[in-house]
Amino acid sequence: MNNQPKIEAFKSFYAQGKDLYNSGDVMAAREMFIKAAELANDISVNATSYDVRMEYHKTAANILEFVRKSCVKQTPKEVSASKSEESKPIEAEKKSGITFADVAGLDDVKEQIRYKVLEPLKNPELAATYKIEPGAKMLLYGPPGTGKTFIARAIAGEVDAEFYAVNCQDLISKWMGESSKKLDEIFETAQKNERAIIFFDEFDSVASKRGDGTDGADAEMARFVATFLTKVDGFKKSETNKMLLLIAATNRPWALDSAMLRGGRFDTHIYVGVPDRTAREFLVRKELNGLPMDDDVDLCKLALALEGYGGGDITAICGKIKLNAYMRSLQAGTAQNIARDDCNSVLLSSHNMITAEDLARFERFRTTGAAE
Repeated sequence: MNNQPKIEAFKSFYAQGKDLYNSGDVMAAREMFIKAAELANDISVNATSYDVRMEYHKTAANILEFVRKSCVKQTPKEVSASKSEESKPIEAEKKSGITFADVAGLDDVKEQIRYKVLEPLKNPELAATYKIEPGAKMLLYGPPGTGKTFIARAIAGEVDAEFYAVNCQDLISKWMGESSKKLDEIFETAQKNERAIIFFDEFDSVASKRGDGTDGADAEMARFVATFLTKVDGFKKSETNKMLLLIAATNRPWALDSAMLRGGRFDTHIYVGVPDRTAREFLVRKELNGLPMDDDVDLCKLALALEGYGGGDITAICGKIKLNAYMRSLQAGTAQNIARDDCNSVLLSSHNMITAEDLARFERFRTTGAAE
């Protein structure tokens, strides 16, 4: 399907929204942005390319989030409060207790992380012999829903580190100098802890390849990438901090600026793929074991049918199966078993966003560093 007319319309509405917003007509900007988001979502649904699907899906979500936060009527006092809110200091997440034991499969990923992070902490003398310091800058990449964020939290659980989750979209601010200030605050806060992990989610949204333009989006991206690299290169651990681990996650590693991936920066690249059969069975049993279930429901066959799905999607599908049985129970007034029909109906209505072509592209990147 030719999406080009919709793409041009999207660009037009989005540009009008920016102009109106910058001129102070927030409510008119809101209408333009919402039209742009609707078109972006439509483009995503009809796109055949993985990159285009993900790009416009994310764009639609980001526009709607901006509209929700910023395109509302505000008094001068409220505008000042909004700016203050953007500067709110980052806080560590409450420790979840998640460890590698909770991660389904991905043994090769765990092994890489053990050698890079865990072992230097357990045996610092041996690590020091080879001048290996605990902590690193690593990139987790792979299809959406494969558990990159979950793995990052599991690493924090393994080393008992404070975990700072940063949505990279939030680093981009409309206030002059605010992005640099946010980065400073993140690093300064992290180094106050003995062990800390900073997790940069949706990394490609702020670290994409810089274009040759001198204004507009290219110039904005170039400035942010340069600022980010300065912070990463210039960070020095304090006497308090014994380990700082920077983890970035992306669904589009080929879109990242090459400067981000050079030695000494995010030079440890770990592919997080879809779960294998054993991992799928682990996830299915974790969600459904112990629930009332008909004897002919075969969880192994259910896991087999979910080949190619990401871990997040498998969990969501199991949730729908449980919901089907729960809804029947409400209607019957008594608990009903999960039936084969519950599983089959959910499977028939499910659509895997991760295609064989997508997986092949990730494999090419993993082996050659290029997506094409």
